[in-house]
Amino acid sequence: MRARLPQLAGLALVAGALLVGLIVVADGIRDRGAVDTVTVTGSAKRSVTADYVVWHASISVQESTTARAAGRLDSWVRRTVVVLKQAGIEDAELTVAPVSTERNVGEFGDLIGYLLTRSLEVRSARIDAVLVAIAASDQLLAEDVPLTAQPQFTYTKLASLRPALTSEATKDALRRAEAIVEITGGKLGRVIDVSVAPFQVTDPASTEVDDYGIYDTSTREKEVTAVVNVTLAVT
Repeated sequence: MRARLPQLAGLALVAGALLVGLIVVADGIRDRGAVDTVTVTGSAKRSVTADYVVWHASISVQESTTARAAGRLDSWVRRTVVVLKQAGIEDAELTVAPVSTERNVGEFGDLIGYLLTRSLEVRSARIDAVLVAIAASDQLLAEDVPLTAQPQFTYTKLASLRPALTSEATKDALRRAEAIVEITGGKLGRVIDVSVAPFQVTDPASTEVDDYGIYDTSTREKEVTAVVNVTLAVT
């Protein structure tokens, strides 16, 4: 029995050495399997001009009775339509919504009056013609017509612009990656991941950026920005 103890101890030492060796080898495999990477951001911009406009307008009036409010509102809406058509807006471009009615009450539930509102909307690719009509509508304010309005300018060809702009942004990212790796003495390998951020459509003078994308409709001239993040292996 005593003679076997040294043998057992020797086997235990051998087993321990093998275990340590396996751990070292496994760590070496993991190290060799690790991939150095570089992640860069590229961007591309394009100036565009809106090719479609939507002009939203509304007129509201409050009176003690719905009849009185409806009478004044109808008169103002008719006058607005006349001004717009005289300025060149076509029937197919103009929509007049039904009247919406709201009953206004005071703090103690007493009736204050009835608020009636009617919306008008002009939709057209003839932006210059609509701008003339918008300018003409200023005379309605001089006639005490309570018109509130806001144009929205959009670029309808954004979808066709995406492929080219995304490609340019990707090339920009690759150029940046090459410059970074050249400094470190490495070489670029395969592309591991590419992610395209939502497009930013902004006022040309704007520096605003949003993770979910921006689509500014307040200006006719716009700047479209594409952003691409690329991760590459480095050898």
